[in-house]
Amino acid sequence: MLKRLVGVITVKNNWAVQSIGYKKYLPLGRPEVLAENFDRWQLDEILIVDIDRSRLNLGPNFELLEKVTSKRLMTPLCYMGGIRNSHDALKCINKGADRIALDNLFRQDPVVANFIADSIGRQAIVRVQPLLVKGKEVFCYDYLQRCWSKRLDPENFVESSNHFSELMIVDVENEGVLEAFNERFISLFEGSDLQLICFGGISNRSQASRILSRPEVSAIAIGNSLSHKEIPHKSILPETEVDIARQTSFGKITRGAKDW
Repeated sequence: MLKRLVGVITVKNNWAVQSIGYKKYLPLGRPEVLAENFDRWQLDEILIVDIDRSRLNLGPNFELLEKVTSKRLMTPLCYMGGIRNSHDALKCINKGADRIALDNLFRQDPVVANFIADSIGRQAIVRVQPLLVKGKEVFCYDYLQRCWSKRLDPENFVESSNHFSELMIVDVENEGVLEAFNERFISLFEGSDLQLICFGGISNRSQASRILSRPEVSAIAIGNSLSHKEIPHKSILPETEVDIARQTSFGKITRGAKDW
């Protein structure tokens, strides 16, 4: 399995923000500028998450997508936020997104989520599930209601996996915290055929290497750490022909995130 690094850009009120535990947000700048930086640093994928769109029932942020795609990025782009139906999903693809990510729709209206997968293909769908530990139990977290909901049942995700390509598990408590991702979440999916993207509290090379060594994990996603500084030691991910073709020189010290 190809191991990948996904750069996450969280957007609120059309500005990129640093998100801390789904509760606190600090401004970072214009999303399209961050996307341009992530592209220059040669990440494997960029995920843009507009956290206002579903909460306010605004639909996808097509204007934002147009701003980002106008930069002619070489990095594959995934978009999340406000997608309500297959029409929204198809329009996101037409506006330049390579994939879309869905959270609330899979929980609240799985029939519509499944129809979207049938419309654009399961390979273009990432399912997102925030997780929270309460006592000895792991619960699914509803970011719209800002509360934990039902206990996590990994088998439910396995049974619906023909409608998405990867499952992104988000450590809610440790989002925005350094070196804190709860690796217990990965163990809950051991033995399944799911491909996991891990997000929340991943910030250094040794931690990333350990998580990526797990057979269930296809990618790690990083937001705040990448936004604050370019992480220059990506040697844990094997160099591919695509990397060689895209390689950009930034001097003797670093060539960008692909050196991590």
